[in-house]
Amino acid sequence: MDTATGQATYLTEIGRQSALQSISFAQSIGVAVGLFILYLSALAIHRTYFHPLSHIPGPWLAKVSYWAEFYHDCLAEGYVKVYPKLHAKYGPIVRVTPTRVHINDPEYFHEIYSISGASKYLKDPEFFSTSGGIKHSVIMLTDPEIHRVRRKTIQYLFSPKGMEELSPRVEEVIRKGLEKLRLSFEEKQPIDMNRIFKGVTVDTIMRLMFDKAFGLIDSPEEEPEFVRTMRMFAENFPWQKHFPIVNTISLIIPQSWAEYMVPGYARFRKQCGVWLDEVKERHKQGIYTAEDGRATVFDLFLRPDPDKGQLELSRDVLIDETFAFCFAGTDTTSYALSMGSYYLMSNPSKLQKMRDELSTVPTNEDGLLQYKDIRNLPYLSATIKEILRLACPVPGITPRVVPEQGMTVAGHYLPKGTIISLSMRMVHFNDTVYEKPYEFIPERWLGESGKELDKWFVTFSKGPRMCLGLNMTYLETYLCFANFFNKFDFKLYKTDENTAMWIDMVAAAKSRQPIRAMVTGPR
Repeated sequence: MDTATGQATYLTEIGRQSALQSISFAQSIGVAVGLFILYLSALAIHRTYFHPLSHIPGPWLAKVSYWAEFYHDCLAEGYVKVYPKLHAKYGPIVRVTPTRVHINDPEYFHEIYSISGASKYLKDPEFFSTSGGIKHSVIMLTDPEIHRVRRKTIQYLFSPKGMEELSPRVEEVIRKGLEKLRLSFEEKQPIDMNRIFKGVTVDTIMRLMFDKAFGLIDSPEEEPEFVRTMRMFAENFPWQKHFPIVNTISLIIPQSWAEYMVPGYARFRKQCGVWLDEVKERHKQGIYTAEDGRATVFDLFLRPDPDKGQLELSRDVLIDETFAFCFAGTDTTSYALSMGSYYLMSNPSKLQKMRDELSTVPTNEDGLLQYKDIRNLPYLSATIKEILRLACPVPGITPRVVPEQGMTVAGHYLPKGTIISLSMRMVHFNDTVYEKPYEFIPERWLGESGKELDKWFVTFSKGPRMCLGLNMTYLETYLCFANFFNKFDFKLYKTDENTAMWIDMVAAAKSRQPIRAMVTGPR
């Protein structure tokens, strides 16, 4: 065989082997795709016909995948907003994911979240250990005993008595807020109500946590760093719920990269560590309380009492607590406050009733209405309760796990381990409980009928896991509404019902657009 023929044969063989390899690779891809499709098909068939929840009604896509939940949480305005339509179509119990059912029957709220129910229906560990990247915080703890000890460590600070001690500090912030409103009037500039209320809530929680005069209410910036970080955290919360691995990754990669994955998360955790170190340094100097003698949250967390079962908390746990308190103590209440201002400005007759009642209360030497003098006013209290009903700061779910004995809902048996949820907002808008539930009617909370309705007021949930900060929310809402609306007249600015429409961010609600107003004059 001559050289030319040998080369040709060699090249032909190489070409044949290359073709075979290409076919083999293509076949491998085809087989892999085929097997994957077969797996998905088998999974869909199992979840539809053979899963323990296969008998629960619901949309097919929600039964076989988490796509519907992901789409509405991350790409729309929240899965919770879809629940009323699902219940209207499928009944009081709906399968909303392959492993979770949602219940629209207020009676079950008390069974599941009450003092007796909380010991049986435990928090869903998958949801609470992954969402938000703050799994060690008291808000997210799933073990009842660990939660009980942790909560008890700081419970006094959030008690009515603790709020009385904090009240002078909040009144300082209110005075600064009034000055901001005065400047807005003089400059004839609209004001973002959420921005001013965020200043109140942030400055309050920083006093409670660290006795830190944060001064957000004084900031001239439209969106200071703290507010921007909390906004990004809220906006990313749904994504973190569905892809919790990003939180872990963001803490081990360079911070400049982490900012692209979870904006603000790693940087803010670092800042939380700085604040903790400042408290530790103060303790080294023998100073264990705030300037006015109050203990703060982290004065107590950093000095555990073993005799009370309190354990030393790791740095990660303390940072989770800082992050959680910063968010839970600011975004939720500022949303309720801004929406409350919308309802008051939209209902001038109700606002006037509130003002008439406030006019009977003397102010202090600074012209402020004090919490101790207004917290028992009937119409003001009814107005605030109605605002918190309509503008439920956490409209979404707090999933629980069905206990060993299972449960039956609307004739459907749910086996142990089933994830169940109820929406606090749906309880508040249930027309079998509330007459004209979509209307702003503070009067519904007055008299004996109002006392009977208290059972169905679930803004702060119920039982031993109910919101730790409810008394702080009341302190802030009473002082803000009473003083701001007693001192100034307002009118809405480029804000309507569509602007104020709520969006569920999983951890909290927000309005589609900021609630803006013009200060039309002092009173």
